[in-house]
Amino acid sequence: ALRTRAFRASFAMLTSTTLIGGTLGFAMQMYINALRKLPVLRNPWQHLFWTGAGAGFANWNSEWEAKLRKEVDAMNAERQTTNARFMESIVKGDK
Repeated sequence: ALRTRAFRASFAMLTSTTLIGGTLGFAMQMYINALRKLPVLRNPWQHLFWTGAGAGFANWNSEWEAKLRKEVDAMNAERQTTNARFMESIVKGDK
């Protein structure tokens, strides 16, 4: 049951990230057309491109954030061990 819960959570995060990124890409193209005073849904292939680009960027960003979180956790663990050794040396009186 744990395996399916983890899969569901991972799938939900991936799906929501993709949908949010795609929506932002689509909205960006609509905004560009509105600024240029063109019909909002002109050239549908541009909307498709920016939807895909937005989804891809959002997924890349979430993967990069997860990688950075792991790196920061590793650095914090290293610092905690270094600080613990330093505090032990102070308590013992070693130099």
